[in-house]
Amino acid sequence: MNTNTFSTRGQAIASITDAIEAGGAVTDAAAEYDLDAIANELVTLHSEETPEGATIFSSFCFSIDADEDTFWATAEAHELTSS
Repeated sequence: MNTNTFSTRGQAIASITDAIEAGGAVTDAAAEYDLDAIANELVTLHSEETPEGATIFSSFCFSIDADEDTFWATAEAHELTSS
């Protein structure tokens, strides 16, 4: 998975969903994976600061920065088991 930036955490989770469902074996990632848990591990919040250290709120963005192995290991760790 490439580094991508998103305006919202929800957009980042949608990207995770798309990646999981892209192969066709999974048609409903939300039913088979704990997407929030995956996002908690892979999605980070970024922002810029002024030289004085104040956060520039308009610079907030979310990103996923994981290689393929890390992404799929994280997804596998949060696969829901059927009862």
